[in-house]
Amino acid sequence: MTMTEQELEPDQSTTTRSRVSKVSQRVCQVLLLGIGLWWAFGPAQQRLDQAQIPGFLIALAASWWLTPEIRSRAVKLKLLDKPGDDRRIHKVAVPRLGGVAIYISILATVSALIAIAGRLPKDARFTEGIAGIAVGGTIIFVLGLLDDLENLRAKTKLLVQILAGCAAYSLGVRIKSIPIPASLNIDLGFIHLTGGVPIELGQLSLPLTVLWLVGVANAVNLIDGMDGLAAGVSAISALTIWSVALGDSISRPYAALMAAVMAGALLGFLRWNFNPARIFLGDSGAYLTGFTLAAISITGVIKGAAAATVIVPTSLLVVFILFFPLLDTSWAIVRRVAKGKSIFSPDRLHIHHRLLDAGLDQKKVAYIIYFVSALLGLVATFFVGQQEYYLKLIASVLIMALFFAEVLNRHRQRQNKPQ
Repeated sequence: MTMTEQELEPDQSTTTRSRVSKVSQRVCQVLLLGIGLWWAFGPAQQRLDQAQIPGFLIALAASWWLTPEIRSRAVKLKLLDKPGDDRRIHKVAVPRLGGVAIYISILATVSALIAIAGRLPKDARFTEGIAGIAVGGTIIFVLGLLDDLENLRAKTKLLVQILAGCAAYSLGVRIKSIPIPASLNIDLGFIHLTGGVPIELGQLSLPLTVLWLVGVANAVNLIDGMDGLAAGVSAISALTIWSVALGDSISRPYAALMAAVMAGALLGFLRWNFNPARIFLGDSGAYLTGFTLAAISITGVIKGAAAATVIVPTSLLVVFILFFPLLDTSWAIVRRVAKGKSIFSPDRLHIHHRLLDAGLDQKKVAYIIYFVSALLGLVATFFVGQQEYYLKLIASVLIMALFFAEVLNRHRQRQNKPQ
């Protein structure tokens, strides 16, 4: 056994669990008990459309507690991402099954909320798309898990990703039309756009939906090359979608709920994934995260009733929300095609690699990209024009800020602790 693997063995290193103190565990337990009692007996009983905050907190706690357990299992099974080529920034072997923790956290949270509510509402506002996200997300999660274990061929992965996208489409996750802002009227002779009248996609609906789902899934996977980057950026995107969906929570309540649960699960995982990472997302986590964000963005942003009231097209809103992974992926495709290489060929020319080569450390690079992503997320929320929901947005941002402050504080304490 190598020194690196010995250092990762759970029986020789107890720091992972000890860092979550008994006091913080008790506080979280009391908090979850209070949420459960409020949910079971309060005014929100049997109201899944009011479950976003409980869903966020339960997913956060579940992911926070579950991730170290998954890490320990991965270490025992020696499922480690070992440093080798120049694309890998980490210096020691790190477990790579973080996606398992996120998948279980999301599944357990949504199941718990439905169980507490007593039933899954038959209202189409809830059921439309939920099955698509569940089935498509599970397919792409299993694909990523197999890739983490066996390193599948690129063509095989693409075919299964398309299958997952088609499954989601057949179960309600669809871009049927592109809403046009009420204030936008364009008449160029060959093209005429009337404000408030959406562009119906017709037969283009299926290929565009699948392209979006598969594209975002791969985009998140491409930026997962540095500690905490993909998880942090995706958490910010989920918080933004949550805020935007709140502006239309009457017609799309479950989209806000799914975004809240996704944000909680990612932030709980980020506690263990931020530099220096103790566990990686892996392909299972990156694919699942990207696919779910893409699906929620369709149902919670593009299809929202508030879409006709925004002052910019909703297609541009989702670009703001997922700006960094889309930019990095687009740049990678153009770069590789220009060099005559396959778009699937890996390289060390991603944005985070460039920033690292410029002399910044991983934490500074992460904070810079987080800031840009959060800023664009705020811009997207502003464009929705739902001022009455800004207090909820501010609350979401504060929760995120407090979480990152706590993570930073713990890292500083660990660095200052005598060896």
